[in-house]
Amino acid sequence: MNDTPSIPALERDLGAHLELCRDILTRVQHEHQQLKTARVDNLEDFFRGREGMLGALAAAQKQMFTHKSVWMQLDQAERARHPSVGALIRQNLDLIMKVVLLDRENEKLLLHHRLVPPKHLPSPERQNPSLIAQRYRANG
Repeated sequence: MNDTPSIPALERDLGAHLELCRDILTRVQHEHQQLKTARVDNLEDFFRGREGMLGALAAAQKQMFTHKSVWMQLDQAERARHPSVGALIRQNLDLIMKVVLLDRENEKLLLHHRLVPPKHLPSPERQNPSLIAQRYRANG
């Protein structure tokens, strides 16, 4: 484990990322409730609450993949001695996926209620999941 971070540092980073993901999920769930009940009174406030969220989530996701890569390079015996790390990685990735899926649902609701200013419309690639899947297959 010469080039890898210490297990306690890894657990600490994973725990911090888990809290970030929980905070973001809470925000996205709140948005979802507002959108489902059509109670978005002020779009400016609605979008202001999202500022920085996507960047923080992208950074967390990148860090999770880095940690997972480091974790997977350890031999199986070493990983077995620290089951909490694997569990934290899975929890983080699961929360990230929940946030992404719920955020996409929120985008659909915004479009349905015609609440999206043109500058906030998702790119055509985000609206076409099969195109994204094709790109992953081409680069994978």
